[in-house]
Amino acid sequence: MEQYREIDIADYAGVTFSTQPGPAPQVDWIEVGRLRIDDRYQRPIGQRGKQQVRRIAERFRWSRFAPIIVAPIEGGLFAVIDGQHRAHAAKLRGVKSVPCMIVTVDTAEQAEAFVEINTRQLNVVGAVLHKSRVVSGDIKAVELQKICDAAGVQIVSPRAQSELKRGDTFAAATLYKLRDSYGDQTLLRSCEAIVQAGEGNIGMVRAHVLQAYCATFDTLPALRDHPSLLDALDGFDLTAAFQRMMGAIVPKGEVRWRKLATELEAFLRRALPAQAA
Repeated sequence: MEQYREIDIADYAGVTFSTQPGPAPQVDWIEVGRLRIDDRYQRPIGQRGKQQVRRIAERFRWSRFAPIIVAPIEGGLFAVIDGQHRAHAAKLRGVKSVPCMIVTVDTAEQAEAFVEINTRQLNVVGAVLHKSRVVSGDIKAVELQKICDAAGVQIVSPRAQSELKRGDTFAAATLYKLRDSYGDQTLLRSCEAIVQAGEGNIGMVRAHVLQAYCATFDTLPALRDHPSLLDALDGFDLTAAFQRMMGAIVPKGEVRWRKLATELEAFLRRALPAQAA
């Protein structure tokens, strides 16, 4: 039971309560056909929203379906305060009824609740999502974790730069994308080239840096596979190169990381001439 935590509020002393809870909600299953969207405060579902609806429907499981928050309106219908994407996905999947939390409030408070819910939500950071995916057995996450372990990289939650250790990175999403784009070997070698060179380049396992290294090694595999690569990179001041990249003027249409990739390639061609032709 060591992996389970109690609900602990010891660190919340001094909280002041500015509102009353209001009437206790009811929880019930409601037919999707009785749900309505109030366009006075609800956002329309655009292209990205439609993709989200498709994703929910395609991967629909009740364990991933949070109850929809609704309010009673005329005619035995219910206005959706939170969960219209889930409601659309349920209908697309052919689900007839969905679990709902029913709150009896007027339109003004419905709109206020909509704003509050959608502005107070904490975005789940990449490190937490990655950890959850690994635990769930997601193949891409498990394979990425193998690469990170081999390279000495740890995907961590955002924190001050001064708190970072060798191999720590916030760039979970970038690591997934680069693995898809460049493959396991190039990503592994890029991570190693950052973390295992010099003093470990603490704080430099960043999106721009990872992209620059992957692009360089993908274009020039002779550099990537050179047996003396890590020794050569002991002489490359990545922090200084990163600062030059960030301070450079980048013409419209060009990507910033290309500046670093160009400098990295030039350095390695000088340091490893026999293999860099």
